[in-house]
Amino acid sequence: MNANSNQQERVHEHFRSELLSLRRRMLGLNQTELAKAAGISQGTLSKMEQGLKEISTSHIQALAQALKCPASFFSQPEREYGPPLSMHDGMYRKGAVGIKAIDKIIAELNTRIAHARTLLKSSVLEPELPLPFYEPEEYYNDFEKIAQNVRRAWLMPRGPIKNLTDCMERAGILIIKCDMSGARIDGVSYQISGLPPIVFLNDDIPADRERFTLAHELGHLVMHKYPMENMEKEANSFAAAFLMPASDIAPDLQGITLEKAAALKPYWKVSIGSLLYKAKTLQLADDGQMQYLWRKRSALGWNTKEPESLEFPNEQPTLLNALLQNMQDDLGYSLEELAMAMHLYHDEISQMYGLRKKSMLRAV
Repeated sequence: MNANSNQQERVHEHFRSELLSLRRRMLGLNQTELAKAAGISQGTLSKMEQGLKEISTSHIQALAQALKCPASFFSQPEREYGPPLSMHDGMYRKGAVGIKAIDKIIAELNTRIAHARTLLKSSVLEPELPLPFYEPEEYYNDFEKIAQNVRRAWLMPRGPIKNLTDCMERAGILIIKCDMSGARIDGVSYQISGLPPIVFLNDDIPADRERFTLAHELGHLVMHKYPMENMEKEANSFAAAFLMPASDIAPDLQGITLEKAAALKPYWKVSIGSLLYKAKTLQLADDGQMQYLWRKRSALGWNTKEPESLEFPNEQPTLLNALLQNMQDDLGYSLEELAMAMHLYHDEISQMYGLRKKSMLRAV
């Protein structure tokens, strides 16, 4: 029996039906579409995904070809995870976002979690900063205090945070950017045993929104272990307090105008809308003034898109790239070998993580 036959036998022996369903959802296919592409009936595929029908080696190969992945994808040891803590039921009820789009994202996040575990088998993360945890009720829902505690734990200076991504990575949080625009999700976070906390970010959002999303997900990581009724509102309150501490920003927001908020945006690296809302929260403007500012902001179209001249560059995570570089440069994995370890073909791995063959990376 040759090596290829041995591999086929191992895949057949350890075939996991849930990974067949996961890969189908990751590609955005329904059962009818996959069954047609693989040359089997939908009924047969449905039973295979439910683990109710024995699957043959030939069926595995046909499904792998239709799903554009190595057959080994279906025999990975990684379990499938459901929606993250912050992806609440309300997301499934949004009329503009279908269940299929959200399921596609969750399937991709599962695949990326498996990749992270593979990469971390060969590396040891040693966070420079602690990741504390605070129960909101113990602090009487004082999110300014909780945010202040995290900033102190991270030895942050007063004022704006220059690079939030760097701070979170130094605390051992793995930040991974991917396309989640189809599900209209800005970011989600996972806390999984044996892995560092992982934040997935939509790679197609402005820098100010991205930073608020990061701070929001950090709020979940430091305050929430289980689903809670008001967890999204609490995470938003934490994010605002973390990025814009009341005692630091209050002097800047005195006599707030739209023009002043626009001037403050590049300094505090938050949106104009966030600055106006902070002024309202700190009661630095009365209801009449705030209504005028909201109306003027809407008339200028800034409620949907703020002026491009005020935009600043998105922050870029480096920890994931360091893990990939360790595999390629330090351990000598070729792109093909890295893809094999991740149970996908190298062209898909290259697209997911922006990788190229080592020979193309070397200077001539």
